[in-house]
Amino acid sequence: MKPAGKENDSLLWLGIALLGASTLLMWLPALHTPFWGDDYVYLAAAHATNMAAAPWWSDFLPANPPRFWRPLSQEGYWRLIDLLLGDDAYAAHVASLGLHLLACGGVATLAFAIARACRWPRPRLTAVLAGVLYAGLAMHVLPVFWAAAANNSFLTLFTTLCLAAGIWSAESEGMRRALWLTSIPLSLSLALLSKESAVLTVPLMVIVRLFTGQRRVRKGDVLTLVACAAITAVWLVLRAHFTTRTDPPYDLVLGGNLVRNAAAFVAWMSDVPREALRMAATGMLPRALAWIAATALPMLAAAALALRHGRLRLRPEQWLFVALFAVVAYGPYFLLGWNSYAYYAAVGAILPAVTLARCCIGSPRLWLILPLVAVSSWVAVEGTRRLDHPGLIGRARWAEAMLHDLEQRNVGYPLWVAVKDPHRFYAVGEAGLAWRLKLPPASIHVAERCPATVRRCLQIAEDGSWHLEQTTGIAR
Repeated sequence: MKPAGKENDSLLWLGIALLGASTLLMWLPALHTPFWGDDYVYLAAAHATNMAAAPWWSDFLPANPPRFWRPLSQEGYWRLIDLLLGDDAYAAHVASLGLHLLACGGVATLAFAIARACRWPRPRLTAVLAGVLYAGLAMHVLPVFWAAAANNSFLTLFTTLCLAAGIWSAESEGMRRALWLTSIPLSLSLALLSKESAVLTVPLMVIVRLFTGQRRVRKGDVLTLVACAAITAVWLVLRAHFTTRTDPPYDLVLGGNLVRNAAAFVAWMSDVPREALRMAATGMLPRALAWIAATALPMLAAAALALRHGRLRLRPEQWLFVALFAVVAYGPYFLLGWNSYAYYAAVGAILPAVTLARCCIGSPRLWLILPLVAVSSWVAVEGTRRLDHPGLIGRARWAEAMLHDLEQRNVGYPLWVAVKDPHRFYAVGEAGLAWRLKLPPASIHVAERCPATVRRCLQIAEDGSWHLEQTTGIAR
């Protein structure tokens, strides 16, 4: 007869496996998403760079300042997509899903380090459950469905490795400690070269160390933190040098946006999809509220059930550090002038996912908690996937249908495009038209209406219907 503990562990592993299978099944349809939006911008730039045989280090020293300096997860990554995957959308989304799973593995690694440092029982179970819970959060819709958002998975992976190394270094001695300490600035550098919000990694390292109770500070810890602060300062200078001004929605301002972004943060942490908030903001309030309730209530119920049994497993100050971690990680996004996406909370959700896993292990309600989490995410993700314009994935499908139609027509240039809804057209953009129709980017002109004298005019109505007027007389 098996010991009771072993039998319970077997049931736990089964529950985790079922939740993991459900999560993977939820994300698999993303593999069939077409390229859209910024995907075409990065594809075209990467292809041109590769064709020019530019050295790889040139991605880190851009001649033309981009809006965001992400040479590892953006320019470098897209050059690999172009070289190795042949600019195939399916292959690119396989890579995105793989990166997401790697990032969730990073969360599991950090959870294991935390569990060992805190002397929690069943550290492996806690770690795997934390990774699986994190993998299924609806805030990952865009990093999985939109190849251009893969940088978020890079950020999560390198951030978790950096934080885990900080914990392990505190418990190690000799050469092993030196190796862990050395890996921290390296992981931080990779995170900074992946996304801007990694600038907050140093305070997150301190919060995690306080959470685990590793209060002893040694000389190597101080030197490592000073090195990390110096690397961050150098990165800030380089970023200011290499980037141009961002669009107004990305400006950091103080005002009513703080309340709006704080509400959005609560929504992201409750598994509410961005598209539900968009529906509420555009006048479809009853449907939006129903969708918000269908996602938030199961997730909040799962958290309440887990906390009812496991809240005493953490000290009161640890709960404060969990909240502080989430708020600090989301810090800059509270100040955004307008744009706010769910995946901005991806780093902030890491420690809450770990603590949720800790509360779930041993809970008599586990077999109710895990299905509630799955239902919440399935409703959020499947609703987002099925939503037509103005939904992001719906616009991607619309863009692909129009581009596929135009590819059959041998469109010449110069091409004028009359756009009634720029928000919808963003899913294609000049870059998408140029890439898919094999036209020189400079030959595409977007305006509210086409001049009467032009020979080629693509008219895109507000409802998304399109009409191409093309007369002969000028060859490509």
